[in-house]
Amino acid sequence: MINIGPLGDRARRLRTNRLSSARARLHGRRDAAGLRELLAEAVAAGSLPDDALPPYVLGLRAQVRRSTARLRSRTLAAHRALHVRIQAESVRVVTQYTVRREPAPAALARFGQMVGQWRSAASVCREQAQQIAFESNQLLACYWDEVWAGVRQDGGVDGGRPAGFLPGHVTLDDTWDRMDDGLLSDRWYGPRPVAAGPDPSAVAQALHILDHQSARGGPRPPAAATP
Repeated sequence: MINIGPLGDRARRLRTNRLSSARARLHGRRDAAGLRELLAEAVAAGSLPDDALPPYVLGLRAQVRRSTARLRSRTLAAHRALHVRIQAESVRVVTQYTVRREPAPAALARFGQMVGQWRSAASVCREQAQQIAFESNQLLACYWDEVWAGVRQDGGVDGGRPAGFLPGHVTLDDTWDRMDDGLLSDRWYGPRPVAAGPDPSAVAQALHILDHQSARGGPRPPAAATP
């Protein structure tokens, strides 16, 4: 169904090709007869609930979850030494800026460089995960094209499949939009909890200082007003 091809030693991605597309279409042709009523209901409702999705679609979505989880774990493993340095440097930054209240531009610059390296790596990981989602949706389009064509032959639907009709459409969850959470224990893997106050961890505090301090250790100057 899906091939996982190497992208260097550290990253792998899910990709479509003629064989995987042909298999998706074959599954669609085979499933069309059994999806006649379900497809009519989906067209009327505009989509399908997850528990009503065909096995092929559910299987493809499961593969996406496995592939993106593999990308995430490989990114964390490849940058574990950087993660340790960020943890250590964050304590120094917080001590200087919060406890001693003595700005330390050099320490903040070192911390900023490390965080920049992490954010760059996490951005690459996210783009690879997004590519997996895009290519999975291509396979879904192949599948539903054949389902639609088969049901249309039986008079169940008219015309071609609407461009926006793609039950089981794959999207990345919101954890992929919070790349800094990869530095905060296991928060990159689940929904962000509702916090009653500021995050007490040293890394979270240091990130806040980094994003709200200038290189001199003072507040960032306000943006110039637009005339």
